[in-house]
Amino acid sequence: MATQPRNLFEAATSRGRVLRQGEVACIVMDGGGASIVFMQELTGAQKWAQSRLPSSNLLTDRARFLDQFTVLVSRPGSIQATRGNERQLEKIAKAMLGAGYDLSEWTLPPELKSIGHAPVTAPAAGRKADDDAAPAAGKAAPASPDDSSESGETG
Repeated sequence: MATQPRNLFEAATSRGRVLRQGEVACIVMDGGGASIVFMQELTGAQKWAQSRLPSSNLLTDRARFLDQFTVLVSRPGSIQATRGNERQLEKIAKAMLGAGYDLSEWTLPPELKSIGHAPVTAPAAGRKADDDAAPAAGKAAPASPDDSSESGETG
């Protein structure tokens, strides 16, 4: 016989798990997707939810619990949408990178998905347009001194 959850937090996370990693926590709910939140917000929301009685509806309990977060990054198809202002989302995106998450798997504004990647720089002002077009036109690029090793040798 299954026991009834005693509080809203138990009800909301009963078919899921909370993974705490550094500054962020990942809330994975079976059938409800996944969300990333700040640890500080999770602690406050958990205390709030532990003082509330659950309803008899799992989706309602999950929504009530997740509504306590002001900054939340969700995966596509999750029951909650990504929310927070640009500065907050940038901060959580950097924390997610620090925890080892791939930002391309999460619903973030396009300008934030490129955080952590090398920026594309414009060509130097002193270079000619012909130099930039040479590799694209099929001309061989000059060999670097490191390319002098033979392919059959082992090192």
